[in-house]
Amino acid sequence: MKKLMYITICMFTALIGCDENDIDIPVSVLPSNLIVNAQNMGGGTVNFTATADNANYYHFDFGDGTSALGTSGEASKTYEMIGDNSYTVTVTAGSTEGNKISESVDVSVSIAFSDPETVSLLTNDSSKTWFLAVSQQGHLGLGPAREGIDGDWWYPKWYVASAFEKCGSEDSDCLCDDEITFAQDANGNLTFELDNKGQTYFNVGHRAVVGGSEESDFCYDFDTSGTKSVVLSPVEGNVPDEETTGIQMTIADGGFMGYYVGSSVYEILAIEDDFLYVRTYDTENADLAWYHKFTAEAAIDGGDENLETIYTNLVWSDEFDVDGAPDPLNWTYDLGAGGWGNGEAQTYTNDSENVKVEDGVLKITAIAGEGEAAVHYFDEMTLIDAGGTEQILEDFESAAPTFTGFGGSETTVVANPDASGENTSANVAQSTKALGAETWAGSFFDLSAPIDLMTYTTISLKTWSPSVGANIILKLENQANSDENVEVSVNTATANAWETLSFDFSAAPAGTYDRVVLFFDFGVSPAGGITSGRIKSENLFEFTYGRVEIRAKLPSGGGTWPALWALGANFDEVGWPASGEIDIMEHVGNNNNVVSSALHYPGNSAGNAVVGTTPVATATSEFHNYTVEWTPDSIKFVVDDEVVHNSFVNNGTTPFNSDFFLIMNVAMGGTLGGSIDPAFTQDTMEVDYVRVYQ
Repeated sequence: MKKLMYITICMFTALIGCDENDIDIPVSVLPSNLIVNAQNMGGGTVNFTATADNANYYHFDFGDGTSALGTSGEASKTYEMIGDNSYTVTVTAGSTEGNKISESVDVSVSIAFSDPETVSLLTNDSSKTWFLAVSQQGHLGLGPAREGIDGDWWYPKWYVASAFEKCGSEDSDCLCDDEITFAQDANGNLTFELDNKGQTYFNVGHRAVVGGSEESDFCYDFDTSGTKSVVLSPVEGNVPDEETTGIQMTIADGGFMGYYVGSSVYEILAIEDDFLYVRTYDTENADLAWYHKFTAEAAIDGGDENLETIYTNLVWSDEFDVDGAPDPLNWTYDLGAGGWGNGEAQTYTNDSENVKVEDGVLKITAIAGEGEAAVHYFDEMTLIDAGGTEQILEDFESAAPTFTGFGGSETTVVANPDASGENTSANVAQSTKALGAETWAGSFFDLSAPIDLMTYTTISLKTWSPSVGANIILKLENQANSDENVEVSVNTATANAWETLSFDFSAAPAGTYDRVVLFFDFGVSPAGGITSGRIKSENLFEFTYGRVEIRAKLPSGGGTWPALWALGANFDEVGWPASGEIDIMEHVGNNNNVVSSALHYPGNSAGNAVVGTTPVATATSEFHNYTVEWTPDSIKFVVDDEVVHNSFVNNGTTPFNSDFFLIMNVAMGGTLGGSIDPAFTQDTMEVDYVRVYQ
């Protein structure tokens, strides 16, 4: 019997030796009368007390995969899962003889989410007022709410408001007046107040809330007074992790952040000291996600504000007082053609006819020379099945489709210029690839229904090309998702006559193909024609922040596109628009005496750039001062010392906090310059000086 007792004790010791705590357990008999008490201490901590007769140890299974072992019958557990959660805790009282009894208790634990950093940024550790970032493109935006609606879904894909878009009409300008204040009360709780100055901008789908009758979004009288509590919580939404903070705000009592779409829950996509970007869902349409940008400083629309500069120390200048080539210590050249990303027609040179200093001014001159655009024609796009049955997709004889050109190409429907041979139809499509266009320039049109490539495996197209061997690409896309596409390439075999080309789509994957894209002479850019100049201070003078003042007189010829601008010096490393671009002044000869300025950066580039325009009645006949005041906090564009538009609120999320270099050029045609006057011969931008102050 003694030997058996010894074995039992050794086995028990081995059994408990793998637990977290090694303890000395005295000999006992059968435990009984086990009582377990739990005391919730708050903050996720629960204290447990267990008592039993004849017990030598107590094992606590806390119900979350963790446990503890001890002899005192006391244990403290701190749970970590955020929210309201329940756990079944099992306590076992045992003796060294292997006898044990167990009791279970249910405990409820509530742990509030805490994010001190976000609270601090929202409130400045006390109170902070936020304003809609009306000077920024996309201060109001709209996109699909989730995957499966229209391709990408985590950004304002469908609509982005332009700078100050809502501030010029009585129907919507109340949105620009909103002031939102986040604060911490005496107990450290987060609070919210919306001062809407008496009116709220309502989405038309929610007009019934105020009994509205307008057929579009409208400012209605609405009471938003009162302080409301705010709860932060983690969000498991459908926005990719890299596009969000993963934190959402829930505003009590129906609180909302300015634009009324019925929601009180806002996901924080980004937050800095002076920038807040949120996303919310429309309660009347679950497919819609709305976006709002806020800043901690009210924006200024400009127009009647004189510049009060903070930069008065001249650090760099060129007065252009020595005739000849521009000073090589200040300027170098960009050279070549290729469209420059905008379908432009000019070729940049360093020839003195295009760039020179003369009579105290810099002259950049665009000059027309030899060369012509490439013109191709096409007609009778026909679907053909395996048995040879044909169905006309488009023959341009009735209502013409809407063509969208890109890269310096445009397509229109015209009378057949060669109604002979294989094509005697009345109307055809004409594709014109401009001088200097991108090698990938083309155009597309959309269909009312997808092409059935499972039935029709071949598409034929009648073409007329000026050369043999021109590469023609027929590409089919999904309008809603351009990543879903298939393309076939065929070379022309005839010059200056109609021929029929066949495009084999038998290997095409299944898809929704409701957009037709055509590239003519793919890989080639028409050369010759117009020459011009583009000079830059890259690697010679680069700077961060300051006031740039350029005094210039602008060309007026149709198709001219002069620009005074700056590009991020890290362009070669990060590309565009990540580098940032500051367009101090742009002008187009097809809209004389109206100048514009723009900011390009990720999320707000090309057609979505932050743009402002202003009339300058004598821009093409007299010199004017074009200025940008660029600080860590704002970017202001100025003409003749008057702030004209876009007092952009700068912050740490933009690329406008690193070195930039200056560029001056005269482009021709392209996406902004537009059509070039057929009678154009030459025109000049004159620059009196360039000065940079810090």
